[in-house]
Amino acid sequence: MKHIVDIEKWERKDNFSVFQGFVSCWFSMTCHVDCTEGYRHAKASGRSFFLYYLYSILRAANEIKEFRFRIDQEGRVVYYDQVDVLTPIAVPGRTFFTIRVKYYEDFDKFYTEARRQITTIPADGDPYGADRKVGEQRDYDVILLSATPKLYFTSIGYTLMESGRALNYPLMNAGKAIMRDGRMEMPISMSVSHQFMDGAHIQSFMEKVEYYMNVVIK
Repeated sequence: MKHIVDIEKWERKDNFSVFQGFVSCWFSMTCHVDCTEGYRHAKASGRSFFLYYLYSILRAANEIKEFRFRIDQEGRVVYYDQVDVLTPIAVPGRTFFTIRVKYYEDFDKFYTEARRQITTIPADGDPYGADRKVGEQRDYDVILLSATPKLYFTSIGYTLMESGRALNYPLMNAGKAIMRDGRMEMPISMSVSHQFMDGAHIQSFMEKVEYYMNVVIK
C-alpha cells in the first residue's frame, strides 16, 4: 500500500527541499559486510548463497522506512508498506532475465518462491519485462539488486536515467565473497536518493544485512 507524505510535517522537509534543486541528488556508496555464517550454511545445506543475501538485503530494505520512500507519477513524496526486489538472473545464451521477487519475512517461503521463479524463466520471454511493468504502472515499490558473484570490487558507478533522476528506486550490486582474516566478506554497493536518506540509514541497512546473513537464516 502507498502512503502520501505530508511534506510540511515531514522531518526531512528541509533536506528534500535542498536536494530537489540538484542536477542529481543520488549518491553511491560501497560497503563490505561479513557474510561468514550465511556463506557456510548455504554451502553446507546445498542452498543458494545468492538467495541468502538477496533475502537479507530485501528484508533490511523493508525494515528501514527510508528505503521505501519514492516520488510517484504525480510528483508526490510517498512511501510503501512493502517493497519487492528486481534482480537480473544470468541465462546461458541470453545474457540475463530480470525477475521480480516478492518479499516474504519468512525465509523458507521467500527461498521457495524465488527458487521457483529462477528455475522457470521462459525461453522466449522479455528479459526486461519486469522492469517495463514497474515503469508502466509507475508504482515504484521495488529495489533493484544486480549480482556479480565472480567480481570483487571496492567501488562502482551507476547509470543515470535522466538529469536529476538516476532512477525511481534504489540500485544495488553485490560482488564476490572473499576470505579475509579468516572471515568471509562481500562488497555491497548502492545508489540512493539523498532526498530520502543519509549515510546513517545506509549504516543501519548494512548492519541489518550482516545480521540476517549471519544470525537469522538457518
